[in-house]
Amino acid sequence: MPDYPVYAYREVLEDDFPFKIEVRNPLNMNRSSHAHEHLQLCYMMSGSCLHWAAGEQYVLTKGDLFSIPPFLEHRLGPRDAMDFAMIQVDFMPHAINESFRDVARMQTFVDFAYIRPLVSDAGLQPKMALPPAAQAEVEHVLNAILAEWERQEDGYRLAIKADLLKFLVIAGRQYQRHAQTQRQQERQKVALHREAFYDAVAYMETHYDEDLKLDEMAAKALMAPSYFSHMLRLVRGKSYIEYLSAVRIQAAMELLDGTDLSVTDIATRVGYNHISHFNRTFKKHAGVTPGDYRKHRS
Repeated sequence: MPDYPVYAYREVLEDDFPFKIEVRNPLNMNRSSHAHEHLQLCYMMSGSCLHWAAGEQYVLTKGDLFSIPPFLEHRLGPRDAMDFAMIQVDFMPHAINESFRDVARMQTFVDFAYIRPLVSDAGLQPKMALPPAAQAEVEHVLNAILAEWERQEDGYRLAIKADLLKFLVIAGRQYQRHAQTQRQQERQKVALHREAFYDAVAYMETHYDEDLKLDEMAAKALMAPSYFSHMLRLVRGKSYIEYLSAVRIQAAMELLDGTDLSVTDIATRVGYNHISHFNRTFKKHAGVTPGDYRKHRS
């Protein structure tokens, strides 16, 4: 267990609309190490401060955009007597419903927000310094979100969702341009991390009949178990257990349709050692028992 608190998103955000935006400054900065289940995107409006992420210290200045992915230890700190203003956006993917599925497929945004901050390299900082034109664009969108959040007039959630999507697209585009100027070695490290994740997912999809453990799959993905499960929810819409079950049940359906194998044999072939567990999981996913599924399909 970590020696710092890890906040569930329901401790910080409302469940029906898991989103929050606020302005941080020296008086309300969080100086204690912590992590959280949700994604956090921050933009430096003015001034400068210090930021510790995964044990490394970084200097943040006006125009810096950075991400705090789920379960990453971090904290803020003052930089001498300097003042600063930082806009902090906290949200869970389902704050913008299925619209986020398109952004989740946008490689550049996922690399920047969810993967790049995890890559351990002294020369690969999690922040991204935006050029002046991009700063103006980001500040316009964030100020619009702030205004909607503060007024909370009729339709404010829809307005925030639209502007939040725009903000995420801008961040992804800027990272694409930013990455083109980085060293090839740095780009390769981010790509390696991403490829390791998708290799682990592919392994689950082809070795579902084995006794797959979350910590083993997370190790293949070069991620902590909790973070690997979160990434699965982001890109596949399900947690580790939910996704593995869905893959197994889909394989079971195909065997029920295309073979004369018994339900017990099929359960074993798709990774279930106990027929009762298989039956419960199948009915949860398909709405009927395996026997009824085969009967109605024949």
